[in-house]
Amino acid sequence: MFEFWLKNETKSEDILLPVTPEGYEISTGMEIETVRATNLGDINVAGRRKPKSITLSSFFPARDYPFVRKGGILLGNAAEYVKKLEQWKDAKDIIRLVIADNGGARVNDQFYIENITSGERKEDNGDITYTINLRQYTPMKVSAVAQAPAANTPRTDTTTAAPKKAKTYTVKSGDCLSAIARQIYGDASQWKKIYEANKSIIGGNPNLIFPGQTYTIP
Repeated sequence: MFEFWLKNETKSEDILLPVTPEGYEISTGMEIETVRATNLGDINVAGRRKPKSITLSSFFPARDYPFVRKGGILLGNAAEYVKKLEQWKDAKDIIRLVIADNGGARVNDQFYIENITSGERKEDNGDITYTINLRQYTPMKVSAVAQAPAANTPRTDTTTAAPKKAKTYTVKSGDCLSAIARQIYGDASQWKKIYEANKSIIGGNPNLIFPGQTYTIP
């Protein structure tokens, strides 16, 4: 025997339809576009497949009949079932419809509740008949589009330059600052530059330097 489950995947609530519908209808289709071609007239071109829809009809019982099936959340009366489904519809919750029997699931897809029609007749003794229209949920797919750089926009170089290693010189026997300046800069008068950069090592007398001292060359 079939079971019809409405599983709210947004709120984690399940309803087993208490009175099994006698059947169900599935509608599928395809978008057809009519194009007018010169010398050929109107041509029908098949487009995208339409989301399928399912219609369920039965009733919510006002009393505990022997054939009533119980499962999922149990609501107090027939009107509460209609109210709950209306809430799901208005909230646009994603509903998984599962129609299954002993052979497994015949339907197991995600839907929106598109419409609910319900009513009550005098001879129904409080039972509420209903028709539920469900429209297949189709996840939105968004493709990432790479943006081309704007014209005339200067390119920003994000490469971080490696820090320059400080140049050094180790004093040898017979050296003086002017001789070191001549060797490095080609100008002996630049000795003051070396002295100022290394005053903490040399001390107050620029003429007194010692072999083995290492100077930073600015």
